[in-house]
Amino acid sequence: MAAVEADFGGLVLFSYPLHRPGFPDQLRTDHWSQIRCPTLFLSGDRDPFARIDLLREKIKLIPDARLEVFKGQGHGLLAVLDQALDVATDFIGKHVK
Repeated sequence: MAAVEADFGGLVLFSYPLHRPGFPDQLRTDHWSQIRCPTLFLSGDRDPFARIDLLREKIKLIPDARLEVFKGQGHGLLAVLDQALDVATDFIGKHVK
């Protein structure tokens, strides 16, 4: 929500909790259409806090958003942290000046 109020150069979100597990109808996206900076979401395809189909659809609310999905990963990306950090570093290098 700070990205709505501040002028960030970019935003990187690791395992964003899109909804509570089992409650995909209770999305945490009300503020997303107000985010104006490039945004990268890093999420596992088995995250109970973020159904990937919903995340793919809802990131369209943010004008410059990208999603990187890590197969076989749940909430938290420790098993693929090096890979996730490489993706984040590349994103920052290309989008944040």
